[in-house]
Amino acid sequence: MHSAFRSRCARGRRPVACSVWVALALLVTLSAQNRPPGPRIAAVPEAQRTPEQKTMAEQYASLGMPNFLATYLNYPQLAGMMPHILYLTGQSTLPARHRALLGLRTAWLTRSAYLWAHRVPQSRESGLTADEITRIARGPDAPGWDPFEAALVRAADELHIDSIISDATWATLSARYDIPQLIDTIDTVGGLTMHAGVINSMGIEIEADVKDRLPSVPFSVAAKRTNMRLEGRTPRIPPQEAPAGGRGGGGGANVFRTFNRNPPADRVRGAMNTHVNNGNALSPRQRELLLLRIGVLCRSEYEYAAHQRVGRQAGLNDADIARILTIPAAAGGDPLDTAMLRAADELFENDVVSAETWAVLAKTFDTKQLFDVLITVGGYRSNSMLINTGGVQLDANMADFRLPPSMR
Repeated sequence: MHSAFRSRCARGRRPVACSVWVALALLVTLSAQNRPPGPRIAAVPEAQRTPEQKTMAEQYASLGMPNFLATYLNYPQLAGMMPHILYLTGQSTLPARHRALLGLRTAWLTRSAYLWAHRVPQSRESGLTADEITRIARGPDAPGWDPFEAALVRAADELHIDSIISDATWATLSARYDIPQLIDTIDTVGGLTMHAGVINSMGIEIEADVKDRLPSVPFSVAAKRTNMRLEGRTPRIPPQEAPAGGRGGGGGANVFRTFNRNPPADRVRGAMNTHVNNGNALSPRQRELLLLRIGVLCRSEYEYAAHQRVGRQAGLNDADIARILTIPAAAGGDPLDTAMLRAADELFENDVVSAETWAVLAKTFDTKQLFDVLITVGGYRSNSMLINTGGVQLDANMADFRLPPSMR
């Protein structure tokens, strides 16, 4: 069990939420042994690719992750998400060295051997030495870091555990970085965390000619669960002025006006949001079930408020909301709903869907729906990291849909 969960309960704070997190921590572990032994979804062989799949493979071959791309070819509609990962790994406003630090630390935290193996060569190109790459696995408290780079690595840990960067770490980063760079810092961790969850859960295998592996370093995380949030405080990233006549919806919502502060990143990230909300192979009710659960796990009140309203319109009732707020398996209910909620919990805590949960989902869902379970949870976990850390404040029309006080 994470030390964050133990210490939080030992302090006796928020007993309702504490019982949820203890049960969640008991449900899943950090062990890499939970990764599937082989692919759960087969990569699409070259000889069997449709013209659409061939176009996607050619267009994004520069990713340099053949098995990753060949697995995503099962769902060509996801091609629109590829520019985002290209941006995060090679085009963002961050210095190449800093992108490498965040990318490798995220791969380590998510125990994604595939992501680590493919990020190491790019990290060497950015100037990281073998000792520095191993130090990334050891974490921000390892000797040898300068204070700023230690803060970058620590930010990844805090986002992974608490879905927010702490005040102290933010102060260090914001002393050097401008707003687009701060957004790219959060987005690098969040976006790669989403893809790590897909990679781990799909069982994507490292190619035979890729030699780098996760180092033999004891796993540790230099962060604790605090649930410190910024509602009611001055936003760290002030939103742009609302458009004339804006009333808190659509383009006038605080979340859009905040992350439009980095337009290139916002454009490529938007493909994920568009897919989840408009191209999802899951039913609207299933989508909202997952979005609400990951909002609760991340303690993202903005996400919860926005999607409780939409979720009720999609068919969620009071009993569904109660289960979303508590332990997914505790109150019975539809087995598929339970498996979806459990998948969200497992991705949040362990960055992989367990064999048991996957088996239940795979009995009902086709390949595209399985992808969308992972992308819906991972994409909105990433959004929650951005919202929590940027200090996005609730819109005026969210007052009736807030998290219960015991969950804030």
